[in-house]
Amino acid sequence: MIKYFTVIVFFTFYCHQGMGQTKTADSLKKVLATAKNPIQQFDALNRLVLEYVGWKGDNVDSTYSIQMLQIAQQMDNDSLLAISYNWLGSYFYLNKGDNATGLEYFYKALPYALKVDDKRRISSLYFDIALVYFDLLNYEGALSATRKGGQSLPAQSHPMYDFMLMQYQGNMADYFLRVSQLDSAFFYANELAKTVDRVEGISYEFSVHAIKGAAHAQAGNVEKADEEFDKLFTALPTTKSSTSNMQFYTYYIPFLLQNNRITEAGEQARNLLQLGIQYENNNLKLLGAGFLRQVYDARKQLDSAYFYSKMEASINAEIFSQNNRNRIQALAFNDQLRDMEAKAKEEAYQNQIRLYGLLAGIGVILVIAFILFRNNRQKQKANQVLEATLSNLKSTQSQLIQSEKMASLGELTAGIAHEIQNPLNFVNNFSEVSSELIDEMKAELATGNLQPATEIADDIKQNLEKILHHGKRADGIVKGMLQHSRSNSGKKEPTDINALCDEYLRLSYHGLRAKNKSFNAKFVTDFDASLPKVNIVPQEVGRVVLNLINNAFYAVSAKAKSNEESNYQPTVSVATKMSNGKVLISVKDNGNGIPDNIKEKIFQPFFTTKPTGQGTGLGLSLSYDIVKAHGGELKVETKEGEGSEFIIQLQIV
Repeated sequence: MIKYFTVIVFFTFYCHQGMGQTKTADSLKKVLATAKNPIQQFDALNRLVLEYVGWKGDNVDSTYSIQMLQIAQQMDNDSLLAISYNWLGSYFYLNKGDNATGLEYFYKALPYALKVDDKRRISSLYFDIALVYFDLLNYEGALSATRKGGQSLPAQSHPMYDFMLMQYQGNMADYFLRVSQLDSAFFYANELAKTVDRVEGISYEFSVHAIKGAAHAQAGNVEKADEEFDKLFTALPTTKSSTSNMQFYTYYIPFLLQNNRITEAGEQARNLLQLGIQYENNNLKLLGAGFLRQVYDARKQLDSAYFYSKMEASINAEIFSQNNRNRIQALAFNDQLRDMEAKAKEEAYQNQIRLYGLLAGIGVILVIAFILFRNNRQKQKANQVLEATLSNLKSTQSQLIQSEKMASLGELTAGIAHEIQNPLNFVNNFSEVSSELIDEMKAELATGNLQPATEIADDIKQNLEKILHHGKRADGIVKGMLQHSRSNSGKKEPTDINALCDEYLRLSYHGLRAKNKSFNAKFVTDFDASLPKVNIVPQEVGRVVLNLINNAFYAVSAKAKSNEESNYQPTVSVATKMSNGKVLISVKDNGNGIPDNIKEKIFQPFFTTKPTGQGTGLGLSLSYDIVKAHGGELKVETKEGEGSEFIIQLQIV
């Protein structure tokens, strides 16, 4: 029933867009009021959203979409959840210029669409994601999302296939036009035109003429560009889609400016700004203000140019704020992780098939051996057959072991992903602290206290530098994951061990505090100031130190929760010293310690004492391998009930 309803929803949208056979909003509201079950309510709300899209050009109140989402959540229906999140992202947030929130809802919808393998919805979401990246001027991100959408197109028999194909062709043409690859832009524009001619009911002619006009303009064919743009003016007054309006003005106004048609450019730029104000769309307002600035610059009217320059800067700061950038980077990163997990699952599936093939091979070999044994009673021939069979079995066993190793590679991805949470926590923590400092600075400025305000500004600058640092760390971790199977783990360089340990101790503590405000522990350092620099890969050894410190804080936190003694003080100590020509790094805690019966297992892959879902069992195993790769040793000294001490030994040379 639900699957059938989902097809009806898609077909309703198709008919609405292409054939104009929708009911009026009033009649749809009556249908909604008399709907007897959630399915009917959802269908009526869906059609109301699309009806308002037709009236108001995507600038739709979120009420109906939110009601759709509530019904989908109550029914716990993946298809309906994908539609609801998609509509909120497209017809409300994105068309109000809230790129980050729109993108967030698209990525919320994507897992549900993937779960039910809804090709139409998957491709639509990726095309919407591409539109966000176009608005953010991230053309490579837009190309990547468009290609993913093209790879997920529904079957040609699907009622929405042609519509999704035109979205793909339009996005590809738009990308190549923006990067000035005109041959490719014309190719996809012509392909789009062919599809438009073939399909009855859904018109993409607006995009065809806009792209061709801009391409001719870039190629210097002014007359042909004018011809294409003129064809748009008949459709422009009735085009209420903010996306189509933005596409037209983005291409047409620069054409006017390049050909010194300043008056026309000013009129169109004011129309664009007015549309942005009408739709409450920051993307349209940013374009309009920017074009008006260029118009008044060309006219040498500096006051007006300065006015629109300030407006442009203000809107630009809102769209491209650090918070929005962080949100968008996190969403894109999660999508990369999802792709990696999908690839890992596919690889594991292929390895499983190979494993079954090898097992089948073993079975065949055993059957042959048995038949030969039964058919040949002579001792000499039987021994020869058995020896050959044994040799084949050993070879097959080796292949099975290798196959299992390959299968485990996919599982490593989820474990290593645990490491990425730390820098993201630091980014969030420093962002929150910076926000509080800004409030304090505003208060100081309001009272005229410039010196404290300046000091707070310095603190904010330091926090931003740390946010940038940890963002790059997260980027480095992702690159490290992609290079996991390579033998080269990085370039060694002389490193200050004390500074490295001190940094990761404090970052670990503040990261845990950011996740759990109730967490509290004392940390102590004892660094040997005479330590020489050690030739290591700082990112790798830092990863080991951070993992050990995180485990230590986890141990004391667990003991604090279960300890009824009020005098227990959770403490983590980090120390460095020289011993017998080696540098020693010690991470010590006063937690519960490690029981003797599992002490020998802690460095084994996938072994963990943490509750399900809180640990992968890979941290200590990978740390042990990293230290070994540096020619060092990782040891543990522990006493149950009193705590543990992990010691890293590194060679100086």
